[in-house]
Amino acid sequence: MCGIVGIYNFNRNPLREDYISWCLKTMNHRGPDSVGVWHNSENYIAGFARLAIRDLSAKGHQPMLSACGNYCITFNGEIYNTTELKDLIKNYKSQFVSTSDTEVLLYTLIHLGVKKTLQAADGIFAFSFYDIRANVLVLVRDRVGVKPLYVGMNNECLIYSSQYDHIINHPLFANETINAQAIGSFLSLGYIPENNGAINKTKLLLHGNYYVVKNGQMEQFQYYDYPIASNHQIKKDLDYVLNKSVNDQLISDVPIGTFMSGGVDSTLITFFANRSKQVNSFTLGVRNSQMDESINAKAFAEIFDTKHHCKYFYENDLLKLLDENAKAFSEPFADYSSLPVLLLSKYAKEKVTVILSGDGGDELFWGYPRNITALKYFNYYKNSKNIRRIKIVFNKIFENSKIDIGRHWNEDDFISYAYHTLFITGALGQLQNIFNKDAAEDYHFQLLKNTKTKFFDHEIDGMNVLRKLEVDVHLQRILMKVDRASMYHSLEVRVPMLSNQMLDLSSAYTFQECIEGANGKMNLKKSLINKTTEQLVMQPKKGFSIPMGDWIRNEIRNEVEEKILNMPSHFSDLFNQKKLEILLHEHMTHKQDWGWMIWALYSLVKWDTTHRKSFTNY
Repeated sequence: MCGIVGIYNFNRNPLREDYISWCLKTMNHRGPDSVGVWHNSENYIAGFARLAIRDLSAKGHQPMLSACGNYCITFNGEIYNTTELKDLIKNYKSQFVSTSDTEVLLYTLIHLGVKKTLQAADGIFAFSFYDIRANVLVLVRDRVGVKPLYVGMNNECLIYSSQYDHIINHPLFANETINAQAIGSFLSLGYIPENNGAINKTKLLLHGNYYVVKNGQMEQFQYYDYPIASNHQIKKDLDYVLNKSVNDQLISDVPIGTFMSGGVDSTLITFFANRSKQVNSFTLGVRNSQMDESINAKAFAEIFDTKHHCKYFYENDLLKLLDENAKAFSEPFADYSSLPVLLLSKYAKEKVTVILSGDGGDELFWGYPRNITALKYFNYYKNSKNIRRIKIVFNKIFENSKIDIGRHWNEDDFISYAYHTLFITGALGQLQNIFNKDAAEDYHFQLLKNTKTKFFDHEIDGMNVLRKLEVDVHLQRILMKVDRASMYHSLEVRVPMLSNQMLDLSSAYTFQECIEGANGKMNLKKSLINKTTEQLVMQPKKGFSIPMGDWIRNEIRNEVEEKILNMPSHFSDLFNQKKLEILLHEHMTHKQDWGWMIWALYSLVKWDTTHRKSFTNY
C-alpha cells in the first residue's frame, strides 16, 4: 500500500524531477518506508512512496523494472491471489526474485496482457504500467475504486498521482480554472465523483477501467461493471465465500487487525479473521450511553476472543482534528464522519499496519434504511409523472399517507429518485438557491439514465438499479473517506466484503433475500446470529453522531463565517451571496439545520487554502 506519481510528456518538456521529489515528500504518509524514482531520460518519469506490507526487503522496492528491462510498474495496493496468477503464467518460466505481489502483477501483465490480468486479479489497486520500447503507458483502477488515481491531461503532458494536490499544483495545471459543474457535484454528494475534478482538465479515473496513453491520446477501456441483473447461476454459501475472502486478505508480513464497530459487517469480518489466528480488533467508544456502541463491540470481542482495543474520546477530541482532516483530503471532501476514522486509524497504527474493515456490506445487500424507504415508493414510479402526482395527492388526502409530496413531485423517474437519496442533507432544498451554476451529474447515474433497457417492470429490477447506484456512487464516498483518513496515518485498510467473489455472490441476491420488514442485509445478520446471539445482532443501531451543526453555531462559528463570506473570487462568483448570508443566518439562529451544506461550503474553501498553490518552485 503506497503512493504513486508520474509524468508522461507528449513532447520534449523537462521531466521535472524536482516536482516528483516534492510529490514524494508530500505523500510520505502514504509510503513512509522508502521512495524510488525511475525515468527514461526522454518523456516519462515515475515516482513511488512505499508502505512495506509484503516482502519488506529492497527486492520489493518500486518503481520495478522487468528482468528484460522493457517494462516498468508502480503499484499501489494489494493482490491477494498471487498464487493463482503465478499458476496462470507458469509456462512462461518467469524467475521471481521477491515474494512481493508487485512482481507477480508485473509479469502477469507482460505475459497475459492487461485485460486478462485484470479479469483474473483479485485485489485493491491503482497502478501504472509502462512499455518502455513502445512508449505506451497504462493506468488502472480496481473494480470498485478502493484505491485512488487522479490525472491531469493537456496537449503537453499527462500527470497521474494517488493525490489530487499533485495534479493541480503541477506547473502546467496550476493556473487552470475552477470546474463549476464539478463544484456543484461536490455540494450535492459531498465529494467530486469520478471522471471529474475540481479543476478543469483534471479528474479521478473511473473504477473498473484501464486507460491506454499513447501518441498524445488517452483511451478508456472498461474491464468490470457491477451488474444490474441478479445472476442466480453463481449462488454459493455466504459463509464459505466470506470466509475465503477474509482469509485471502490476511496475507501480510506486518501485523494485521480489524476495525470492529459493533455493527454487523465489521463484526462478521472479525469473526472470520480471528478463526485461524487471534487478531487485534479496534473500536472507538464515546462517553454517551445513547450513542456508544463500544459495549456491543466488546461483547462480540469476548465471544470471539480477539485482542480487543477501545479508544474512548470526547467531542472535543474530534474538534481538534479539523486541520488534520483538511490536510488528509487533497480533494474537496465534505463527509465529516472522516473525523472518527482519522482518530481510529491513528490509534490502530500504534499496534498494526494492516486493517480489515466491513465496508461494502450495506451497499451490496440493501443495508441502508433509505433502500427500504425507496421500496415503499417503487410502485409510484411505475406510472407517468402526472399519474404519480394524482396518486400521491389521493393517498395523502384520502388514505392519510405520510408521503412527502415535495420529495416526489418533480422527480423524473425511480432512477432519479434513488440518485437524489444519496445527496447530502440540505442539497436538494438549498443548492439551487445558493449556487448559480448547474451541478454535473455523476457519470454512472448518466449511464443508467441513458440506457435503453427498461428496468422498472418489476421491483427486483428497480431495487437492483438502486443497489448499482449505491456501489457506483455512494460507496465511492465511503472508500474515499477511509482511504484518505487511514493512509494519512500510514495504515492499510482492506475490504473483504468487496473481493471479486463477494461482488459476484452479492449479484446473485435479490432484495427479497436481504430485506425483511424494516431490516436490510438480513442474510448477513442471520449469519452473525448463528455465531453469536440474536439479541446482540438485532438490537437497534446507535452510532455516534457528530454535532457538526452545533459546532458551526459555536466552537468554529467565526472561522466558518469568515471562510464562507469571504471566499476567494473564483468561488464567490459561483454563488448568490445574499442567499448564502440567509443560509448562515437561518442556521445560526436555529431556524433551520443547514449543518451539512455549511460544512460542505467551509470544506471547499478550506481545501482551496490548504492544497492549492502549495508547490512554489515554478
